[in-house]
Amino acid sequence: MSDRIQITGIGNLIAAVPNILGFTPELSTLLLFFSGDRLVWAARHDFGTGPLAAAADALTKTGEADSVIVVIVADETPFADVIVEGEQTKAALLELGIGVSGIYYTARIDGGEEWTEVDSFQCGTIPAPNATEVAAAYAVLGKSVAGSRAEIEARFRREGTVTPRDRTVARAAKDELGENFARTVLAELAEVVRTRTAPQPALAARTGLVLVTDITARDAMLGLAVIDHGVAAETMAAIARQLHTAERVSALTVAGYFAYANCQGVEAGCAFHAAREEATRFPLCDTKFLGLLEDALAQAMHPSMIRKLAGTGARLARENFGIELPAPSGDWI
Repeated sequence: MSDRIQITGIGNLIAAVPNILGFTPELSTLLLFFSGDRLVWAARHDFGTGPLAAAADALTKTGEADSVIVVIVADETPFADVIVEGEQTKAALLELGIGVSGIYYTARIDGGEEWTEVDSFQCGTIPAPNATEVAAAYAVLGKSVAGSRAEIEARFRREGTVTPRDRTVARAAKDELGENFARTVLAELAEVVRTRTAPQPALAARTGLVLVTDITARDAMLGLAVIDHGVAAETMAAIARQLHTAERVSALTVAGYFAYANCQGVEAGCAFHAAREEATRFPLCDTKFLGLLEDALAQAMHPSMIRKLAGTGARLARENFGIELPAPSGDWI
């Protein structure tokens, strides 16, 4: 996924992919969607597997994209297979009514690697991905590039550090504080995001309890994105790693929401996938919100639309719980 940015030159475009996706893809077919000369979306699937990402169909239906550039990353792959992949991808896109501006191949996305236009065999060189203007812009926003998709998936792998005692203490605090319990937890979470500190197991236990017992408080948590959606995503991922069953599903869903709002579609998808896996093992989990976010991601809904939920969350935090979160600015939405 990408925020709406403008990049000139094929080499620079390919070099920008790791920052746009959040990781450096290997053995991948990438679809870079454009409206005019502006990149509006990026999607990938494993090389040679198909079918095209659902984003392609969704973007053509909305009219948001009018052309696509295909980039094939396939080290140690016969070039004949690359040509076949390119032709099949182009044919599928043309069936959807979207024009293909070019199909490009590279073995790896790294500085000094060569790119080749599959039809004309025109060649060029990829600049160092971490030295581009896009990389600098993403660094300012606090976004980092993972070494692989597996590294992103590991962010949501359960570590299970919340103990039965933590859960018992959390339930006792809820009984004692009553309606003030959710407010206290929201205030703690806001402070953790503001100070970018690691959430301790006791807070993770309290957060998990709020997530599954108070849907209004869950929605108010989305307002944490207006503080810093990247840090909010890190915080909730750290909490999700410590939980299990319905609490883990809810925490992963919210973590994925924050990643989505932060224009990190791959990270959001990994969080949603982990949530869905957990929910499959525990079928009584509430997955309505998860399903809505999965559909939004599959249909290529832009992060700016998703961020509106954070504004609603900030309002709920203020009106229902007395927690003042920053009001979203116009350019943030």
